[in-house]
Amino acid sequence: MTLFVLLAGAAGAQAQTGVDGQVPPALRNRSAAPPPAAGTALRAQALDKLEAQFRAADRDGNGSLTPDEAKGFGFVARHFDEIDAGRRGAVGFDDLRAYLARAKAGQEANRRPE
Repeated sequence: MTLFVLLAGAAGAQAQTGVDGQVPPALRNRSAAPPPAAGTALRAQALDKLEAQFRAADRDGNGSLTPDEAKGFGFVARHFDEIDAGRRGAVGFDDLRAYLARAKAGQEANRRPE
């Protein structure tokens, strides 16, 4: 009888406070996180992150990467010659964006049925 009273009292205390004993404290009453970005917002976030990585690799701060600086940004280092379409020996962020647009257009062309 005593055990039943203790269990009933504990259940009543949980019901009053609205706390589920099975949910870890870190997950209780969490505010709803905003939904993840999609579409245009996601592309903008990706470009912002890409530009931040580009700027971090640009050690001299001149707005372009030499082959040596590109070593700090692996993707640019691997594709440097394709990105440097003007054969200037350095690539700017606009060159990188143009390369990505060309690569995307090429992928889309390869997907289209003939």
